[in-house]
Amino acid sequence: MDVRMERKPSLKIIGMTLSVLLQVERKHKLITKLHDQFDKRIHEIKAKKSPTFVYGIFIDPPNYQYETDEFTWVAGVEVDNLSEVPENMAGYEFPENLYAITTYKGPKGEAGHIYDALYNWIEESEYSLADTYGLEIYSENEDEENMIIMDLCFPILKK
Repeated sequence: MDVRMERKPSLKIIGMTLSVLLQVERKHKLITKLHDQFDKRIHEIKAKKSPTFVYGIFIDPPNYQYETDEFTWVAGVEVDNLSEVPENMAGYEFPENLYAITTYKGPKGEAGHIYDALYNWIEESEYSLADTYGLEIYSENEDEENMIIMDLCFPILKK
């Protein structure tokens, strides 16, 4: 697996959210459904940055235990400001960070293994996780339906 490191500036995101247990999400593919709903409402967001990249963001609670704790998922876009958040959406701000990044190309809803691989890479490296969130940044992929190309980004810091 190829991993690169990149410092990214702070970002503001507006999107739709879901809180769910990991095993429930994996069984029912709720994140894919949330993104499908978000795609139908993206036009409601006024302050979108250009070019527009769609994000998937997980936010884990402190001391996250995947068997018992829900995590939050955000399907959103980067915006210039958080002043106009559409109904039933939320605004988030994430700090500037150094990220470990790997790229996934494959079927929607099947990227779980790349998470494990990136977590393992970080554990074996000179870095540790800097926060309890991670970013999926999706590229346009018009070649194949139900396939995605995305960068998976975890904030890191030196151990």
